[in-house]
Amino acid sequence: MFTYKAVEENSQVIACDIARYLFQSDVTEAPAGSHVPCLVSNPSQTMPGIVIISSDSSLISDFQLWRADMATMSALESRANDVCVATETKGDNGQETPAQPHMKSRGLTGGGGLAGTAAALAKLTPQGAAIGAALQMFSSSQTVTSVVGTVQNPALLNEVARELRSLNVLVLVPELYNPNALGAADYTNSPYMQNLSGFYSSYEKCTNAKAGATGNSGETTSIDGVITAMDTFLKAVMATPGAGPAPGNPADKTAETQPAPPSHLAAVLSADEVAKQMGFTGNGASGASATWQHVLWLKALESGGSVNKQSNIFGTKVTFGGGAVDTYSVFRLNGQLVCSGNVFNFQSPVRTKDLQKTFRAAPEDNPAKRSMLHSTCAMLPPS
Repeated sequence: MFTYKAVEENSQVIACDIARYLFQSDVTEAPAGSHVPCLVSNPSQTMPGIVIISSDSSLISDFQLWRADMATMSALESRANDVCVATETKGDNGQETPAQPHMKSRGLTGGGGLAGTAAALAKLTPQGAAIGAALQMFSSSQTVTSVVGTVQNPALLNEVARELRSLNVLVLVPELYNPNALGAADYTNSPYMQNLSGFYSSYEKCTNAKAGATGNSGETTSIDGVITAMDTFLKAVMATPGAGPAPGNPADKTAETQPAPPSHLAAVLSADEVAKQMGFTGNGASGASATWQHVLWLKALESGGSVNKQSNIFGTKVTFGGGAVDTYSVFRLNGQLVCSGNVFNFQSPVRTKDLQKTFRAAPEDNPAKRSMLHSTCAMLPPS
């Protein structure tokens, strides 16, 4: 009990410390019985937002995959536009007619969504047919990645998120609930799927250009190089990792295998939902909206309770204690550290008869001015 009380009090200190920076204002002690840990003096009218992750989160690595894929698609599309130039052909009447339009001009990338993209891709190559079939299946199902972590980290995430929301800060905690994880699949506003759809259009443009290419071997070689690069990218996106060996002795054939990690596509679509909530659009180059410019990293370092028994000829005295140590860092999206700190709380051992009274007692320290925390968030200038 004292362990989780310590986690709650630590979360109040963390939230008040961060509020100093996000609102660029001082914080004062909240009145008794208030639902907020502290009061923000003269808060701005704009509600700031923050993305919370723990040391167990895969969000950063997923986002790196997402960003790499977006950059790769843009680069390959640009290369396709330079190399895959459709040639003019002559009809039966001897007049030149334009080459067949690619996907985008046929309207397969707009209202068609994922299903239209998958159907169009299936027409390209044998590899494209397999990838298109996989995408078709993906459009009617959803993969949810389980969260791996200790009991302490989710408890700390929940506590800090609650305190920040009470201070009027918008919060995203993707590892506890990824945006739209249980919602309807809406790929019309997905930056990743929109770019993937445009990528398929460029793919077909290259196949059309190759079909209409003249005997120029250099031209054909260049087009083949682009198509090969696109095929390689698509195979990497749709690859499904297998289950890995269990940790321990490799010679132990009876050991159970570890479950397979989420696929590349599942990881980037998970990151894509976060990106969409943060305001990323297009190929992602414009970045997040002004609201979502900060990331809070949390870790529960140490926590636990204690039961102490002291016995002598007069009997046995039992006392209870507990505490927690947590650490946090706040970053801007560009990587600049805003502030960081360690918070700790410990209840010295109390006897059984005093347990309930002590547990329900208010914290001795004011979360707004914690004596044990040398804040680095206090009224810092914006990074």
